[in-house]
Amino acid sequence: MDVRDIRDIMRDLVNKTQFAERRRKKDWISISIPLVSAAGWVILLVALALLDRARPAGENFITRYLDVSVIGFWNTSRLRGAFTLGIVSLIFSAAGLILNSMRKKRKTDRYRKSLIALCAASVVFIVIFLIRFTTYL
Repeated sequence: MDVRDIRDIMRDLVNKTQFAERRRKKDWISISIPLVSAAGWVILLVALALLDRARPAGENFITRYLDVSVIGFWNTSRLRGAFTLGIVSLIFSAAGLILNSMRKKRKTDRYRKSLIALCAASVVFIVIFLIRFTTYL
């Protein structure tokens, strides 16, 4: 046997183990999964930004020097908005996982790691929010 023969045999074995792709074009599920994932991440980032903007202003050198009073309480409307967006992000991740499970029909199909991470991040955001800010809701 020649080296070329071994390469040909190996190439034939690899080609036989691969599945023929019968999906001609992308369906609405495969198009919507990355869009839902991206939208969920954007919503979660907006919720984190709202949470940051709801924080009371800290006292620093300039405010002490100018004798400016600093607001010492959390902005409850922004807190409620951040919590609502956290729940919406969880809904988007759950919808994306449901769509992904509808699409997953072959052995080679996988769940998107981004959707799993989004679901975990949304749950962590909501749990920490409920532990820390229950009195403000």
